[in-house]
Amino acid sequence: MTVDRRLLILDLDNTLYDWVSSFVPAAYAMIEKASEILQVSIDQVVDELKVVNQRHGDTEHPQAIFEIASALRQFMDAPEIAKALEPSVVCFQDTNAHLLQLYPGVKEKLEDANRSGVTMVAYTDARVASSLSRVNFLGLRPYLTQLFTPDQRVSPYMMRSSDREFVSVLPHDERKPNPAALLDICRRCNVTPDKALYVGDSLVRDIYMAKQAGILSAWARYGTTFDPGLWTKLVAITHWTEIDVLKEAQVRERAGTVMPDVVLDRFSDLRLTH
Repeated sequence: MTVDRRLLILDLDNTLYDWVSSFVPAAYAMIEKASEILQVSIDQVVDELKVVNQRHGDTEHPQAIFEIASALRQFMDAPEIAKALEPSVVCFQDTNAHLLQLYPGVKEKLEDANRSGVTMVAYTDARVASSLSRVNFLGLRPYLTQLFTPDQRVSPYMMRSSDREFVSVLPHDERKPNPAALLDICRRCNVTPDKALYVGDSLVRDIYMAKQAGILSAWARYGTTFDPGLWTKLVAITHWTEIDVLKEAQVRERAGTVMPDVVLDRFSDLRLTH
């Protein structure tokens, strides 16, 4: 199916790259190193890290390992903790850098869309520090005119002046699956919703949201195929609370059997004209 659209709104994680298969092994490389340094079990580090992540409302901040209870008990102050556990953070960074890569055909398809005059933006719920780092690391910045992310009231990211025009902060409540976020993005890009296409991997949080906004949707089905064991490991350290899980279940119920307009088995399956 060839789609005539002026604006392409792209989810990032598990749509342009396999986030689960890069982040989770990196997080557990950090956990295993911290377990070795602190001489406590991996399970204990996992449990303590989850507590810290829930306190911050974020799973993607490796320095959270500096705040786990075992570290606070063994060392006198923050500088001592950071010095002792820095090797664990290095393990995270090295593993993540080794595994994080674009899905096959992504860069070539973005280049084609760029040549066709299609405006491309990214929309993510991830915090700016994490999402912007991945965008830059993977060389996505030349293809994207803007990165849209919700306002982060906890631990706001101090952007460099060169990033301020590229990163657009949405109101805090414009998080997935709130369709107001996509409509807001269209307004800011001066494009009507009928001329936009949204691509994402989650039927509930991405496709359902696009449907509610009246925007054509493409489901990145390939983004749902990863080792289920990695998902179990992610849930063990995630910041999601029981309330978050309940809200997710409610969204799933509302979404029902949502059907995307386009199904992609590879990102390169996307056909765009302008």
